[in-house]
Amino acid sequence: MSDFASAYLLRGDDPILIGNALKSLAGQLLKGESRELGLEEISESNYQTDEGDYSLDALITAAQTIPFLTDLRVVVARGMGVFSKKEMVEPLLQYLQNPLETTRLVLVWEKGPNQQRLGQVPKSLLELIERSGEVIDTRVGRKTGAWVREQVALSGVRLDKAAIQALTENIGEDVASTEGVLQTLKSVFGEDNMVTLEDMLPYLGSAGSVPPWELTDAISSGDAITALQKLRRLRESGGRHEMQILSVLHGHFSRILRLAGLNIRSAEEAAKLLGDKGSSFRAGKSLKDARKLGSYQSRKAISLLSDADLALRGKSGLAGDVILELLVARLSYLYLI
Repeated sequence: MSDFASAYLLRGDDPILIGNALKSLAGQLLKGESRELGLEEISESNYQTDEGDYSLDALITAAQTIPFLTDLRVVVARGMGVFSKKEMVEPLLQYLQNPLETTRLVLVWEKGPNQQRLGQVPKSLLELIERSGEVIDTRVGRKTGAWVREQVALSGVRLDKAAIQALTENIGEDVASTEGVLQTLKSVFGEDNMVTLEDMLPYLGSAGSVPPWELTDAISSGDAITALQKLRRLRESGGRHEMQILSVLHGHFSRILRLAGLNIRSAEEAAKLLGDKGSSFRAGKSLKDARKLGSYQSRKAISLLSDADLALRGKSGLAGDVILELLVARLSYLYLI
C-alpha cells in the first residue's frame, strides 16, 4: 500500500477480525509516525449531542485538523453504524469531496455500544469511498472455506489440501481463531516447509462452534451422523441451550410446513408467502425441503418437535442431550423415507 487513499471504510461482523484489520491498516497508514501524535480515535460518545442525537461534527473537526509534529494524521471513527441514514452522512460526503491531504480517515462500520443491530452503509457513502478510497471487508459469511484459503496464502504458511480442509472444519464460526493457529504454525514450521494434516493436528485446539444452518442442512440431506456432529458442536463449543436449539429447529420446520403441499413455483413466491425481505435464498431452501418432505412428513416433523419440547420440560427422564440427539436423528430419517 504505497499510494494511500484519503478515506477507508472498514466493515465486518466479528469484533476480533475488525480489530486485527484496523491495527494492521493503522500501522500502514502511520508509516512509522508516533501513534500518540499521529492517531486520533473518535467513538460513539463523541458523536452524541446534548439533545441525545448523533452528529458528525467531532469527526469532521478531527479530519480537518492539521498535523502537529508529524507529517500526517490518521483519524479512526469507531462505531459508525449509528449513521445508517443517508441524511446523517451528508456532512461527511461534503468533506470527502475535498478532504485534507494530510488526513487518512478510517471509518469503522460496526455497532456502537448502545446499538441493538447494525444498519446498512448508506449507498451514497459506500459508492463514494469505492470510487475515491478503499473498502476493506472482513465479513466471512458462509464463504468460510474461501476466506480460510485466503488467510493461509497471506500468512505465508504452506498447508496441503487436507490441512486446509481440517482447519476450515475445526474453526467453524470461530473464524477469529484462524490467525492464532496460522501464527503458531508459522513459528513452528516456517514458510518453506509444506505442513500436512498430520503435522497440523496437535496445534488445532478444540473445535469451534458452527452456525445453526449447518445443522439444518445436515438434517435436510438425511445425514444423521453429520447432523449429530453439528449438534454436539452447537452444544459444546457454541454453548447453545437445549431450548435454543429446539427453537431453531422449530422455526426451520415451521417454514417448511407453511409451504408443503402448496403449488409454489419459485423461491421469490415462497419468500413473499413467508414474509422474507431482501434475498430469497432462505425461502428457496425451505421450498426445496417442503417438496422433499411433502405435507405428511412436514407435519410429522412438527409432531416430533412438540414431543421433544415436552420431554425437555420434564415429561421424559432422559437427559437433554439424549432427547436432542434422538430428535435430530428422527428428523434426518424423515428425508430418507
